[in-house]
Amino acid sequence: VTSAPTTPDQPAGLPFTDVAESRWSYSYIKEMYDAGVINGMTATTFAPAANVTRAQFVTMIARLADADVSGYASGPFADVPAGSWYAPYVNWAAANGIVYGISSTEFAPNADISRQDMAVMLDRYAQQSGIVLGTDNAAVTFTDEADIAAYALPAVQALQRAGVINGMPDGSFCPRGSATREQACAMLCRL
Repeated sequence: VTSAPTTPDQPAGLPFTDVAESRWSYSYIKEMYDAGVINGMTATTFAPAANVTRAQFVTMIARLADADVSGYASGPFADVPAGSWYAPYVNWAAANGIVYGISSTEFAPNADISRQDMAVMLDRYAQQSGIVLGTDNAAVTFTDEADIAAYALPAVQALQRAGVINGMPDGSFCPRGSATREQACAMLCRL
C-alpha cells in the first residue's frame, strides 16, 4: 500500500501525539493510516502498545481489502449485534472464510486477539485474496512452537517464511499472547 501524496490541506505526519517518528512502528502506522486502514483511538491518540481486539483487527483486514461491507449487516454470530460499528466487518470476514469465530455462534469481538489467531486470519485473508506469500525467509523454529495450536501452526509458519511475522526478540512466538495495535500495523504492511 503506497502513501497518498501530501497536499497543503493534509499534514505530512500523523495526528497522533503518542506515535513519535522515532518509534519502531511509526512507518507502519503511517502507511496504514494514510491508506485508511486504521484510525486512532481518539482524534489525537493511536495507543500503539494497546492490545488490538478481534473486531478491530477484522476491521483492519476489511479496510486493507477495500471491501464493500455495506451488505453485511447481519451474520452468524450472536455476539455481533446488527448496528454495532464492527458488525459489517466481522460479517464480511465470516462470509468470505477469513473468520470462523470462537464457536459457530460466537466471535468474541471485544476480546484481545491472540498472535496465533491474528496469523490465522491473515493467512486466510491472503488465500481468499489470491495473495501469494513469499518463501524467501529461512524457516525458523520458534522456541515455543509446541505451544502454537495445531490449527494455527501452518499459518504461523507460512507467514514467518514470507517475512510477515518475525516472533519475539527471545526467539519465541508467544502464540497465546495478545497482539498490539502497532504489531497489527506491521503485519498488515508486510503482507
